[in-house]
Amino acid sequence: MVVTTRIKIALLLCLVLAIAITNAGISGSKGKVAHHHIPHKLQGNIRGRDLRVVTGHFPPYISILRNSSGHITDYSDYMYQHLQYLSQKLEFTYTIFPVAESIHNGVKSREIWSGVIGTITSLKADIGLVPATVSLERYESIEFCGFLVGDNTGILVKYPATNISFTSAFDVFSIEVWMWGIISGIAIATICRIFSYVTKRLRINVDENKPEIRAGTIMMYFFGNTFSQGNYFPCQQPSQKLLVATWCFVTFVFVNTYNSTLTSYMSVTYQRPEVNSFRDLALATKYKATVLTGSIQDIDLRVIMKRPRKSYLKIVADRIDQCLSDCRKFSFEELAVSVLEEENCVSLIPWAAGIASLKKFNAKNCRLAMAFESTSWKPMFLAVPKSSPYKEEINRASFMFFDTGLRDYWLKAYAKPPAQCRHKFENNMKQNKISLRLFHDLLKS
Repeated sequence: MVVTTRIKIALLLCLVLAIAITNAGISGSKGKVAHHHIPHKLQGNIRGRDLRVVTGHFPPYISILRNSSGHITDYSDYMYQHLQYLSQKLEFTYTIFPVAESIHNGVKSREIWSGVIGTITSLKADIGLVPATVSLERYESIEFCGFLVGDNTGILVKYPATNISFTSAFDVFSIEVWMWGIISGIAIATICRIFSYVTKRLRINVDENKPEIRAGTIMMYFFGNTFSQGNYFPCQQPSQKLLVATWCFVTFVFVNTYNSTLTSYMSVTYQRPEVNSFRDLALATKYKATVLTGSIQDIDLRVIMKRPRKSYLKIVADRIDQCLSDCRKFSFEELAVSVLEEENCVSLIPWAAGIASLKKFNAKNCRLAMAFESTSWKPMFLAVPKSSPYKEEINRASFMFFDTGLRDYWLKAYAKPPAQCRHKFENNMKQNKISLRLFHDLLKS
């Protein structure tokens, strides 16, 4: 009996000891797991690696600096600063080299990519340091990571020459307003003349001593009231008086609007370019449009060209396709030079790249300008291979890069048009004539 009791006590002590050991082991393992998942820095597969970085010359996003002999001395601009931040944050080194240019740079030809994307797909580089924009064809071959910035598509044009309008006195109103005033005046004069003739013939409340009212008399009355001279309306019929009074009231509004607006139209200097929108470009058949080979503008136009539905952009895309190689350039500088040197030529260009061209070529005098309309905002990323193990770390560090403020500084420095050659052009670039729709909307509101 005593032995049985001792055995039970021993078994109970063993059970308690086993439970204590198990709890201690679980607590220790939990502590280790928690310590493993909360690292002090971003550390992973990329740490300590020497990555191969391929890039190109695409200012103001990334610039390759060369000396007078053409040898590369350094790299600069926003994307290079982004790469330096990633290198410091993720603790890796890199070897950067320029891409070899090709006539199909950034475009898939015969199922083969060239340029930066070709270097990435052939696994000759780990990161493509270019402002890569997303397209379905590209997404099938490379991975986009590390969001950089977004940009619009603009139209780079020649700075418009000063043009003083000799028809300023008539430019205040649109043609429909002038036609409405003339036609309505003639119509009311004709109606009054008919009423006067009918009442005279039917002897309805007619003074025999007064002659018939002529159309010329009514027109002179309208003329006097229009130019604020005043006049006596010869007709005694209330219906005709009401009709003429309504016309005079509407004319009074138009005349005062004309007087208050005429001064600005007489003193304005028009500087609106012939191509100020994509609609203008599509309708101006004498103009040629150039585009950067492999850019998002080039890719968008290739896609639009395959659509059956007609649009202004499709007309532009078809025209560029017919132009062949003469309309596709290999650098932003070539786009700007083509606008300057060729007659009736514009360039479809990323907005920030267009602003950079304005700063470069408008240093001494006004030579280039950006058209009023911009469209097609696209995000830009770094390019990496599909099999890259560094995508997650690059994405996380790129989001942290925004907190440094360099991205906001870049947008302020490169996306804003320079003050030179901008104020007069933008203020007078778009002069809207007063139309009947404007008065309709005003009365409706």
